[in-house]
Amino acid sequence: MLSSLLVMPLLAVAAAALPTTRSTDTCDRQCMTGIVSQLLLSMESHDPYSLPLATTYRATENSHPAALGMMTAWHTITKTGTPSLLAIDTTNQTAYFALDVSEGNDAVQTILRGRIAVVSQHITEIELFINRFRGDHGFSFSSEELPANYAPLMGPPTNRTKASRAQLWQVSNTVFSEKTTYNISVGDSCVFTEMGWNIVDPGTNGNGSTTPLSCIWPDAHPYDNNARVALVIDEELGFVVQSGMIPGMVEPYSNISAFIPDALSVAQVAQDDWVKLVQGEFPLPAPMPATGDTLEVLQFYDGKLQAMQINVYLSGPNQTSSWLY
Repeated sequence: MLSSLLVMPLLAVAAAALPTTRSTDTCDRQCMTGIVSQLLLSMESHDPYSLPLATTYRATENSHPAALGMMTAWHTITKTGTPSLLAIDTTNQTAYFALDVSEGNDAVQTILRGRIAVVSQHITEIELFINRFRGDHGFSFSSEELPANYAPLMGPPTNRTKASRAQLWQVSNTVFSEKTTYNISVGDSCVFTEMGWNIVDPGTNGNGSTTPLSCIWPDAHPYDNNARVALVIDEELGFVVQSGMIPGMVEPYSNISAFIPDALSVAQVAQDDWVKLVQGEFPLPAPMPATGDTLEVLQFYDGKLQAMQINVYLSGPNQTSSWLY
């Protein structure tokens, strides 16, 4: 009882801190779904200006600001479809989506993911990422596994206990926090993916496991004191979307490479030690610094974390986000 009394004021404060967008002409879930569909269809038809754009909008593609007509998506994407994951925030009028798309070769699928913001049923923000293979993310990628891995998240148990908006905000605020006192419990069947792929640990020199890793909530994790939290809070399905700019190193793993955040210094040191052992035996990419522009998606209900998606697009070192300005 005492713990409940202590938690309630915190949730009340969190609820008061939640950013909201007020509009006299708001979009419900069906309306927001329709706008996302319009966005995808406009890519197929290569006509971004068929969209209900606000008179002034902000847009990025793979972290680069540009007018929609100058973006790659509206020139290369030839087939889209229904999003494999769609999170909708009817309070803030935002949405996040992810799906496989074709850029002319249906046998080689690209992963498209993005976020939109809407005011008075007009798009004010579009943040897109196009990941074509593993190097874009830093290690993980599977357009083949993505639909099947995301499908269960769109149909959670009907008898679940939904989290409140304040609880979901707390979860989002914790993801990239350097120090937090908000504890996250992990569900027994939590689905952990990166760019659609069930994650495995390859080991320092490729001798690791092939068994998919489960979700964990580690004490040591990448953090960003300027993280953008609660970009999307889907109270119906329990999704929260947040973004952080994570510095790290792209390290060699035998004949592949992997992005290791600087916060995971033990893993970086272990990989550097392995590189020293095998240096000169075969060609290796040199360790190089990079920044991971991360849109992380979590699903939370029944008081536990049910899904974790770490979605990264790599850029050069010491990068920041245009969305912070």
